[in-house]
Amino acid sequence: MSSTHALSRLHTMGDWLEMQDFNSTKLLTEIEQFKDDWKPYNVKKPNNRWGLSITSLDGKLSGIPDLDSLSEYNKRHNTEITNHDINVYTDVYNTSTELQKIIEPWKPWLGRCHYLKLNSGGFFPEHYDINKLNYEYEDVRLVGFVNCNSNDTMKFIYEDTVMNVKEGSLYYFNASKRHSVFSMSDDCIMLVFCLKFDAKLFETMIDQYRLP
Repeated sequence: MSSTHALSRLHTMGDWLEMQDFNSTKLLTEIEQFKDDWKPYNVKKPNNRWGLSITSLDGKLSGIPDLDSLSEYNKRHNTEITNHDINVYTDVYNTSTELQKIIEPWKPWLGRCHYLKLNSGGFFPEHYDINKLNYEYEDVRLVGFVNCNSNDTMKFIYEDTVMNVKEGSLYYFNASKRHSVFSMSDDCIMLVFCLKFDAKLFETMIDQYRLP
């Protein structure tokens, strides 16, 4: 099966698919040692968003450029860094057995990956995640909800629907469609994975997909 055919099949399955469960309490315990390493997310556009790198360009936790807008960073610095260049594991990964367990099925395709924290009032305005650097390859997103849910702490709005998400679950979502996120409390923490799509990844997603 070609990558194009596989992507078409994925889109017929749905735009929002629940994957594996994980132990969110253990994740929070394991990242506590990095409480002073959170960096502003997209520092040029601050609005109470913070990131903690699981992968980075050099394996360190500076957040540069892995917590920035890559398209804007590349314009400023005349570089061509993509999500898939940001693939060196940091100590956030190296010291977390639960995180390693979550990532294991996705390792061959994993590029930029981080924790994302929104404090009260933090938000992502409506946007599309489209690869503006190279339209020839597809990038897919997984998002995990570590310390937030759709009932009282945050709203993950996909097109015009507030998604009913669960703490301790990883989801695929079609990030090429419009979506936004708003936090109503502090320490709303999510996992974000960027994966380079191919037919083998599609097979893995089928294996990991949790039927309703």
